Amino acid sequence: MKKEKHILIVDDVATNLIFASAVLKKKFRVTTERSGQAALESMRKEKPDLLLLDIMMPGMNGYETYRK
Repeated sequence: MKKEKHILIVDDVATNLIFASAVLKKKFRVTTERSGQAALESMRKEKPDLLLLDIMMPGMNGYETYRK
């Protein structure tokens, strides 16, 4: 049985998460987070195959999240 690929989408705008998730969930398992800190906590539990990361977010921006 082939493992389903997992995509983590991080964006502070809920509408972006809804649209991206709606498109991608047809072929992938999708997790969404609203902040860089939440994404890091999620990735401690399970590493995604692909990370889609918004750059402009309040608090920890996408670049800071990527570096951590």
